[in-house]
Amino acid sequence: MLFLNISSDYVHLLDDQDEHFLPRNGIEDTFGPMLLEYTKTHPVETIFLLNGPGGFTNLRVGTLTLNTLNTLLEHDTGTFIPIASITKMDLYSYAHHQGRLPRYGIIYIGQKHNVWLCDFQEHTHKQISLDEVNYSDDLFTDSVHDPYWPNNEHMISFSMNNNTLYLHYQWNSHELPIKNLHLPLLMTVQPEYMIQPTLN
Repeated sequence: MLFLNISSDYVHLLDDQDEHFLPRNGIEDTFGPMLLEYTKTHPVETIFLLNGPGGFTNLRVGTLTLNTLNTLLEHDTGTFIPIASITKMDLYSYAHHQGRLPRYGIIYIGQKHNVWLCDFQEHTHKQISLDEVNYSDDLFTDSVHDPYWPNNEHMISFSMNNNTLYLHYQWNSHELPIKNLHLPLLMTVQPEYMIQPTLN
């Protein structure tokens, strides 16, 4: 299984052996060649895709690249790599209800200063400024790597071992059994922007 997070500021590729973070600047030129080379050298049975909300460029380029790869594979071989796509909102809600994440989360939506404050118990969210966040043990922050984003004990991260995805939060590791999410396996996916673009 290959884990792809196209919802953060950096595109994150992860499997048992390798981990890569691709910055959004120039992602149109770097992600396609890296993914193509990766699939040539690594057998990929399934792609688990964390798909929105996040930066529009990463979501657009990420889904377009995956769809193009599968179109080419189907044309050349008659097969494709199944994609299990889920939004951060649904994954974090699942993790909260399994007791692996606290009730509240600060979610990156692709803007430097604005975030969503999400209540995963009530399934609600509101947009606030990152400067307004009051950190507590009942709150986690999304996995983001830009310097403006506070990297502290509240931030989650991901790893993989024995083809199993793990979520890490406050020095605890939690297995995320993908099969329990009952996601359809797709050939093509659409970006889950979940917010309207800012027009100047």
